[in-house]
Amino acid sequence: MNAQGFRPRRLGHANLFVSDLERSIDFYSRVCGVQLVRREPGIQAGFHSNGNTHHDIGLIQCSGGVRHGINGFVQPSSHRGHAPGLNHLGWEMNSEAELIDAVERAEAAGVKIVNYANHQISHSVYVPDPDGNYHEFYADVVEDWREIFNLEREELVTERWDWQHARPGLAPIHPPADERHVPEAIFHPRRITHTVLAVADMEASLDYFERIAGLVCSARNDASASLHGSNSPLDLVLIRADGQTEPGLRGISFLVKDAAAVDAAERAARSASIPVRDAHDTAIKRNVVIEDPDGLMVEFYAPRSATLPLPATRAAGASQTWYFAA
Repeated sequence: MNAQGFRPRRLGHANLFVSDLERSIDFYSRVCGVQLVRREPGIQAGFHSNGNTHHDIGLIQCSGGVRHGINGFVQPSSHRGHAPGLNHLGWEMNSEAELIDAVERAEAAGVKIVNYANHQISHSVYVPDPDGNYHEFYADVVEDWREIFNLEREELVTERWDWQHARPGLAPIHPPADERHVPEAIFHPRRITHTVLAVADMEASLDYFERIAGLVCSARNDASASLHGSNSPLDLVLIRADGQTEPGLRGISFLVKDAAAVDAAERAARSASIPVRDAHDTAIKRNVVIEDPDGLMVEFYAPRSATLPLPATRAAGASQTWYFAA
C-alpha cells in the first residue's frame, strides 16, 4: 500500500474487552464522566460518548466466543477477548468516499483486512497490526447518530458491509459541537484524544502505522514515538515493550477543559478515595492518572503547550506512567 495509507482524520474511540461489564460501565460514567449512550445486550456491550462522536469508549464483556450481528454476521470481536485488554482502536475517516478509496488501495496491495462491517451509523474495515491488535478505519454515514445509538434502542446494529457496491452520499463529516457531561462524575473530560500502545517491534509497528494506517510520525526517540492523523496533533504514542511492560494497550488520555478543572477533579478523586497513580503540573500540561477496574491507566489532562513532546527515554525502574509525565 502506498505511503498515504488509510489516512484517518483522528482517533475516534478505544474499544475494550473488560472483565466485568457493569463495573466498567459504572467506572467510565461515574468516575470518568463519559456519558453512557447505548447498550447492546446481544453482544454484551456498552458505549460511552461525550457528544463529539458516537463513542469515545466501547466496552465488551470478555468471553472469547462468537458474537453474532444481524443475520448471523460474525462480528470482528469474535474469538477474541479471553482476557481484559484492547479490542480495537477506531480511526475516523474524513468521508466514506475516502474510506472506499483506501480499501481499494489496501486490497490491491494485499493488505490483510479481517472484516467489513456496517454498523448503521458507520461503515468500517478492520486491519490487524504486527502485534495482532485490530484497528477499525470507519466513516460515519448518518448525520445524527443519536437516532440509532441511544439508550432506548438495544437491538443488534452490525452486519456485513458490501463496500464494493456502496454509494457514498455524505460529504466529509466534521465533529458536532455537542459536548455532554455527567454532572455527578469525578472527572469531566471533553473527549478522548490519544492512546498509549506498547509494541514488540518498534520498526515494524512504525511501518504499519505510517505506511498502512497512514498516520504521521511527528516525534520519536529510542523508547517511543508519537503519531497523528490528518486533523489532530496527537492520536497515538508507541512505546517499546520490555521486561516491565507487556505489548498491548497501556493507557488512554482524555482532554479536560483547563488546568483548574484537573485540579478540582484530583481533589474530588482523593476525597472519594479513588487511587491517583500519578499527577503532574508542568509547563507542558496538568494531568492526573488513575486506573480503570482492569488496571488500564486513564489520563485526564489540560495542555499548556501547543504540542505534547515525548518523554525522555525511560529510566530503569521507572513507573509505567512515565509516558504521561511530559
